Amino acid sequence: MFSYIKEYYNLKLYDNEKVKVFVKVNWITIEQYKDITGVDYVA
Repeated sequence: MFSYIKEYYNLKLYDNEKVKVFVKVNWITIEQYKDITGVDYVA
């Protein structure tokens, strides 16, 4: 799932807020959030 989310983020189909939702539903980790977005996760 991580690779799909990262690719969609890079294509600007997802923004930081959408990626946060994936952390909340445990599809990606907080570390993966930072890897995708380049910013620290803040709940």
